[in-house]
Formats: sequence, structure tokens, C-alpha cells
Amino acid sequence: MSGIGLSVSTCINGSRGGIAHYVIVRDDVPTGVQLAQTIHAAGQSAQLPDAYLASPPTVAVALASSPYELALLARALADESVRHVLVYEPDEPWRGALMAIGLAPAPRGLVRRFVAHLPLVRGKDDHG
Repeated sequence: MSGIGLSVSTCINGSRGGIAHYVIVRDDVPTGVQLAQTIHAAGQSAQLPDAYLASPPTVAVALASSPYELALLARALADESVRHVLVYEPDEPWRGALMAIGLAPAPRGLVRRFVAHLPLVRGKDDHG
């Protein structure tokens, strides 16, 4: 059975302007884990100091990344002082692993160059 799972895309049109709230989540974990980590990253990053208000017309985008690429992105964001949060898993089987990054809501032009190459989160067929 296909089509079961998470499929996330922008909540308004894809224009380059406006405020964007990006979350990047690991692409190698089950859909439920992706959902939980996305919620953690979005909630924490929306509360960062100096975050723009995440109100319409905010574009909310969930992107997928390999664990290696997620670590590289975390370093690049820190090097450029881009406001973000890192979400680590405290429990097994991913204890201590970086699971997601939430970027503070900000004008798309300020952060798009870091994430434009990443694909949108797509559903996984967990049933084979």
C-alpha cells in the first residue's frame, strides 16, 4: 500500500519573499520519529530570541537530510551565526544523535541558501 505517511510542503505559495520557518530532519528514521523531531525543532526554534513572528504569511517547510549532511549544516549555520536549535535524541536507539535542526523564523532570503538544495520531507511506506 503506497501513499501512507508524511508528506509536507509549504503552507502558502512558493514565492521567495516572506518569513520562512525551516526544519530539517533526518531522512533515515521512521515517519513517527521524523514527526516528533520536527515538532521539537519547530517549537524550540520559534521561541528563539530575535525570531520573527511565525504568523501569516509564514512559509513552514520540513526538509530531509542525511545525518552527515545535517551535521555539516549545523556547523555552517553556527559559522554564519544563523539562529537555530539542534535537537538531539536522549533515548535509545539514537541516544545522543543529532535528529533535527530548527531555524528561527526569518526572511527567506537570509536562510534559503543553506537549505535550498534539500528535498522536502516525503512519506515513507512503512508497510513494505
